[in-house]
Amino acid sequence: MEQKGAYIVFVDLDKTLLTTNSGKVLAWAAYKKGLLSTSNLLKAISLSLLYKLKLINSLKSTELMVKWLKGIPESTVKDFGNQLVKQKLISMLRPSMLQEIERHKKQGAHIVLLSAALQYVCIPLSQYLKLNDVISSVMEIQEGLFTGKPMGKMCIEEEKEIRVRQYCLDKSYLLPEAYCYGDSYSDRFVLEIIGNPVCVAPDKRLRKLAVIKKWTLLE
Repeated sequence: MEQKGAYIVFVDLDKTLLTTNSGKVLAWAAYKKGLLSTSNLLKAISLSLLYKLKLINSLKSTELMVKWLKGIPESTVKDFGNQLVKQKLISMLRPSMLQEIERHKKQGAHIVLLSAALQYVCIPLSQYLKLNDVISSVMEIQEGLFTGKPMGKMCIEEEKEIRVRQYCLDKSYLLPEAYCYGDSYSDRFVLEIIGNPVCVAPDKRLRKLAVIKKWTLLE
């Protein structure tokens, strides 16, 4: 049985732990490998644009973006995710966040990767960094193939908050003692309930909120 940490730290993945969005890197790599069709790539680009223009919320855009997985074997995506982490994503880790993680490790923290991304990216990255756990989006699988639908809700916005609350309850960690690192306004739901919120290279709306709330700013 794993020894309980001194306190808990939640770390967002895209544009927080990484300097980029893993979904974009994954989409281009999947397209080059022939896993993602041209039409689905164009759909992903248009969804990204709609989100930037605030014409669609992050939950809906994330749910629609993963539909391209329908019919693909889970084993294929698992192998692809491992390769993507080794060949691309490790080099995109944010140096300041690596320092933060090492600092928390030395202080005996329990560190959890918290992301809307799929476990096929989150788990190998977490293993590489020797983190304690992963909370991520999970896709529905039938007979070894993806259905294109999430299992439960995508791990984003209010769902992140729900999962963080439940995780701390299950593992007996106190929210006022917890840390959370995020970059996006959509991370505000978790940052609001955590004792030590840290905004990493935040987007405009989160930066504005961070200044009002006097939250810690990194980069």
